[in-house]
Amino acid sequence: MHKLVDSLTKLALATSISLALTACGGGGGSVGGSRGASPVIPPVVVNLIPTSTLEDQFALYLVDLTDKHIIPSYAAMQTEAQTLKDSADVFCALLSASTSASTSASTSTTNSPNSADLITLQQDWQRFNGAWQQIQWLKVGAVVEDDRLLRIQLWPDENDAVSRGVDALIAEQFVITAEYVSGENLGAQGIPALEYLLFSEVESDSLLTATDRQKRCEVSSAIAENLLNMSTDITAEWQATGGNYRAEFVAGTGDFTSVKNTLEELTTNWLQHIEIVEDTKLNEVLGASSPGKARDAEHYLSDKSLASISININSFLSIYTNDNGLGFDAILVDFLEQQSINQEITSSLTTIVAQIEQINENFDSYETMLADAAGREALTDLVAEMRVLIDLIDVTFTQALDLNLGFNSSDGD
Repeated sequence: MHKLVDSLTKLALATSISLALTACGGGGGSVGGSRGASPVIPPVVVNLIPTSTLEDQFALYLVDLTDKHIIPSYAAMQTEAQTLKDSADVFCALLSASTSASTSASTSTTNSPNSADLITLQQDWQRFNGAWQQIQWLKVGAVVEDDRLLRIQLWPDENDAVSRGVDALIAEQFVITAEYVSGENLGAQGIPALEYLLFSEVESDSLLTATDRQKRCEVSSAIAENLLNMSTDITAEWQATGGNYRAEFVAGTGDFTSVKNTLEELTTNWLQHIEIVEDTKLNEVLGASSPGKARDAEHYLSDKSLASISININSFLSIYTNDNGLGFDAILVDFLEQQSINQEITSSLTTIVAQIEQINENFDSYETMLADAAGREALTDLVAEMRVLIDLIDVTFTQALDLNLGFNSSDGD
C-alpha cells in the first residue's frame, strides 16, 4: 500500500516537471527562427487519496467476523439449546411414564429410560456446551446483560454455588419452571448445573436410579429451557429484526465510541480468554506436580475439559484469520506490510492448535493425562507456547495495529 503511494507520488512529480518544461519552451523550436508564444499549460496536480485507512480495514474485519463467526455461533447455541431442551423433555416423559406404570401391576414398564437414553441426553449437553465454547470468549452485547454470562456458566465455582443451588431446587416441593430457575442462584441456572445433574458423581444421584429422579429430571428440563431462553434472547439481540446490536457493533456506536474502539474491546476479550485458557483451564489444573488438580477442571464430572479447550483454541485461530474473510493476518500483510509479525503470530497459533489436537488424540481423559508424565510434559509445552502467543498479541500485535487495550473483567467466566 505504502509502496504504491510512493510510486504514484514519483510519477506525479515527473509529470509535473515535464509539463512545466514544455510550458517554458523547454521542448525546443526552430533555431534562429521566429515563433509564437507557447501556450501556458498548468502542471497536473495529482491528489493521492489512499484507497483505504486502517479504520476502514477494521470496519471490514468487524463485518466479516460478525456475519461469519459471531452471529452464526450464537445461532448454533440456540439450535443446540433447543435440541437439549427437547431431549430433556423426552427423557423426563419416559421417566414419568415408567414411574406411573410401575404403580399399576397390569402395565408394562418396558418404556422406562435406560443408559442409552441418558447417554443421548449427555451428548446433547456436550453439543450445546461445544457451541458455547466457540463464542465463550466474547463479552459484549446481550451476553453480558442480565447476568447472562454467569447464568450460562458460573465457573470457576470456588464456593460450590452450583451444587448448593441445584440441591436447593431439588428440595423444593413445587414444580420447578424455567422462569423460576432464571431468578435463582446463578450457579443453578446453566451448563455446570446440568452437568451436575446429568453426570452424577455417585450412583444414588443418577437420573436413572435416584429415588428423587423425577424431581431431578424436572429440574434438568427447567435448566435446559432456561438456557434456551437465554440463547434465544442473545441471538435475537444481534439480528436486524431484534435489537440489531450488529449495526452498533460494526459501526462503533452505542456501547462504543468508534470502530477502532470496538476492535480494541474485541481484542481485549480475545486476549483475556487466551489468558483464561492458559492459566485457569490449563496451568492451574496442571499444578506443580502429578497428579495435578483434576477437580479444578472446567468439566470435572463429564471429563470434557480437553474438548472444550480444543474448541477455544481453534476459535482463537478463527478470530485471527477471520476464516475466509478479511482477517488480522491480511491487515498485517497486505495493508501494514508487517509480514514478520503475521508470521510469528500465525506460527504460534498453528502450533498450539496442533498441540491440543495431539493431546486430544493421545488422551480422552484430562484426569488420566494429569497423572501421566508424557501428558504433563505435553500440557507444559502447550502452556509455554500459549504464553508466547499472549506476549505477541499483548505487545507486538497491539503496537502494529495501534490499539489500546482496556480492562474488561471476565466476571468469573
